[in-house]
Amino acid sequence: MNASGEISFKPERFLHNYNNVINAWCECERNDNASVSVSEKAEAVLDYLFEQHRKGVEALSPNNASFSLCIKSWCRSNRPDAPERAEQILRRKEVFAKEQSNVYISAPDYNQVIAKWRDAQVNGPDRARRLFKEMDQNYGSAAELKARPNTVTFNSLLDVLAKSKSRDLASECEELLKQRNELFKEGKSTILPDIISYRSCIDAWIRQWQKDSPQKVEALVKDMIKKYSMEGRKDLRPDADIFNLVLKACAHATVTWHEDIEKEANDTPISIANRTFALLKGKNEFNANPTHATYAFMFIAYKFHLDFDNSRYTPLLLMLWKQCCNDGLVSQFALESFQDCVLDYQFWKAIGGQERFALLGKTDPKTIKVEDLPQEWKRNVKPPKRRGKGAK
Repeated sequence: MNASGEISFKPERFLHNYNNVINAWCECERNDNASVSVSEKAEAVLDYLFEQHRKGVEALSPNNASFSLCIKSWCRSNRPDAPERAEQILRRKEVFAKEQSNVYISAPDYNQVIAKWRDAQVNGPDRARRLFKEMDQNYGSAAELKARPNTVTFNSLLDVLAKSKSRDLASECEELLKQRNELFKEGKSTILPDIISYRSCIDAWIRQWQKDSPQKVEALVKDMIKKYSMEGRKDLRPDADIFNLVLKACAHATVTWHEDIEKEANDTPISIANRTFALLKGKNEFNANPTHATYAFMFIAYKFHLDFDNSRYTPLLLMLWKQCCNDGLVSQFALESFQDCVLDYQFWKAIGGQERFALLGKTDPKTIKVEDLPQEWKRNVKPPKRRGKGAK
């Protein structure tokens, strides 16, 4: 209401209301509402704003939020054509930004679209590479810092490559990581790889299921430690989760128990797993301690890389199980991993005897749940972390 008592509206509020509608449709994508094509609805509002702009209604000319919200909506969509549609909105924004000084490209616009190409397993990696290269060339030295590619941009690309269906892009991920570290060191790039960058490369190597994957992962962790210790990169200090990824690489590497690998004993999955486990069990500068996943991956590593007929096999597994119980780190994951590594009678003996569980009506080892075991054995198992949904 103005000074004369009349009700009036600020023109920019009209646009704000339309953007709210786009955002509302975007939130429907978050809620997985499949009853309507909600991103189509969001884009229809953007189309209407374009039409008003062409008619000269400047108060309804789309702004940064109009485009960004529409991009976000398509990036949340599960439709097969969602990556393509998100990129089309990005292209429309780029064209419009050349005509309107109040509309500009920002890093999050590209970041969301690059990340969305992860959903396209066939051509996703190529499209993500193309967008990243284009952004680096066009905006890498932009005066406006908001437009420059950043670490999130880089991590979005690595995530697409690391989770590609082809599972053979780990070398490319690692090469990109090294390249960006060098460019930043030389002052030629503002992108500084962070712990997420390293984790993406590690995930890529784990997904390849190769014999040398544990070596590659361990080398990446050593590089993190070097940068943490010698370059003051506190953000790269490895924690238990990072060391568990080394164990996961060992557990998922190509089976080696049947091979004669004595000549390269220091590089075998078993030796790498043992080194990592020893680090976590002992005092270390990272204050990293074993978790339930530590033991679970160790059980799996022994199963796939130590000969069952080896005289050390059973004693090692039983000793490891005892340590797991003493540390209070028996989770369902650890329990199932252990059960899968030993014979039934060994499993029953390790958890207290078959007779005890028969009274509960459980005669099959696979029916045993962690809830059936003493609380003392699982006292230090932390509940799983909740991960929010939605691109950032």
